[in-house]
Order: sequence, then structure tokens, then C-alpha cells
Amino acid sequence: MANSAAACAERATHDMLIGPDWAVNIELCDIINTDPRQAKDALKVLKKQLGNKNPKVQLLALNVLDSLSKNCGEHVFQQIVECDILNEMVKIVTKKPDLNVREKVLTFIDTWQVAFGGPGGRYPQYFAAYKELRVAGVAFPPREKNSVPLFTPPQNNPVTHQPVSARQDAAIEVSRQSDDASGLSLAEIQNASGLADILMEVLSALEPKTPESLKQEVIVDLVKQCRSYKKRVVLLHVLCQHDDILKRNTGSATTAVAETRVVPIVNVNHDDDDSEDDFAQLAH
Repeated sequence: MANSAAACAERATHDMLIGPDWAVNIELCDIINTDPRQAKDALKVLKKQLGNKNPKVQLLALNVLDSLSKNCGEHVFQQIVECDILNEMVKIVTKKPDLNVREKVLTFIDTWQVAFGGPGGRYPQYFAAYKELRVAGVAFPPREKNSVPLFTPPQNNPVTHQPVSARQDAAIEVSRQSDDASGLSLAEIQNASGLADILMEVLSALEPKTPESLKQEVIVDLVKQCRSYKKRVVLLHVLCQHDDILKRNTGSATTAVAETRVVPIVNVNHDDDDSEDDFAQLAH
């Protein structure tokens, strides 16, 4: 099946590519989000490509894995564990691979284990991989201070909703009157964050002297999707500010400000080196 997740993963990591094929990466994310059962097949392909002796293919596989983790969430994180990809990544580090490959692998493992809460988190396997490398004396890349997580992990405990108070009624009414629902689910937040990350990476890889490249179909599609989320994020921000003003006017003891209640949609953490630079070094 030409548009299966496995076939798409093969195309996204083909050794003839000189760099990430963002259109194929996004297509793969769409396939898995539509049919999560195909995540396993795609991850099996990526595991095989991670074991490839060609560092360019390994970087491509890591790039795809990054896109999937940012856009497909739970299904991918579960399959990373079940397909034993974490063990494959540990093996890569211990075999003294290409430096770019090594740094990306270490960054992913560290980011994931922190986001999932360490040994007592939802997936302790991520911490186990991190600990195994630590015990072996592997030094991880330094973490960015005040960095935004690469993704929003699933919540271990259900969210406890506070009763709706009178001071929130005005904000709720504004939301009801809007054509676009301001509420963003966890999956939508993950998807919006991933789309923004990919768009920034694609734009940073463009040649400044070729503005016509901005008209590429994949870029136009990404911009369109990001704009659709922007309206809802702006409305959500306004509602949070309005709610905070109402709290202060009614003498509420709550001191939380609106900024702490808005989930960041755009990831500004750039721990990874520019993907195109990685592949340029390997093209020779």
C-alpha cells in the first residue's frame, strides 16, 4: 500500500535524500494520527534505519522520530517502548557513532525521560535508558535553562476542574459567542506545537536568496494550519487575561496571572543543531 505508514517511513529515510523531506514527514504524521494502528509499522522501519551504518540515514530516521513525537504523541511514545527503539538508541551511543547522531540521540533520551517524570513516571523505560548511559559514563548535552518542552506528555492523573464561579461567567460568555472554540485539547496543543516547530525548521533551512521557495506546497500548508490555531490561541489568551482582571476586581486572593495559564503553543527550545547543517556535513 503506497500510502501506508511503513512505506512513508521508508521514503522519509531513503539514503538518496540529501536532507529531511518535510512533506513526507508531515504525511506520515497525518497517516498515524488518522490510523494510530499504523504507528507500530512505521516505528519498526525507523528502528531498522537507526541501525543503518550510514549516519545520514540515521539522522533522517531521528528527524522523522522527532516529528512523530511532536505530532502524534501517545501512540508513538508507546511504540518507541514496545518496538525496543530505546535499546537501539542506547546501542548507537555505545558504538561511538557520528557526533551529530550521538548528540541527537542523547538529547532525545534526556528530553523524554525528564518529560515523563523519571523512574516513577508513565514510561519508566525512558529513564532506564537514560540511567544505563549515565552508569556507563556517558555525558549528556547540557540542558537549556528555562527551555520549553519538546512536547506535552500525557497526564498521569485526571485534571481536577474547579467549580465555575461568577467571576468566570463573562469569559465563558465571550467564548460561546466566538465562532472558533477557544478550548484546546491536549492533542490539539501537541499538534499545534509540532506544526510550529516543523515550520520553523523548514524556514531556517531555506536559502535567503530564493524567496520563491516560500511558495512550496508543504510550506503553504504548514502556514495555513498554524494560522488556524493562531486565532484560537489569541482568543484563549484574551479570555485568560479577562478572567485575571475579574479576579483582581473582586478581591480574589488568587495571585496567578494569565501568562501562567496559557500553554505555550510554539516551541522555542532549539537544543538540536540545524538539521540541514547536519546533512551538509555528511554530504561530502
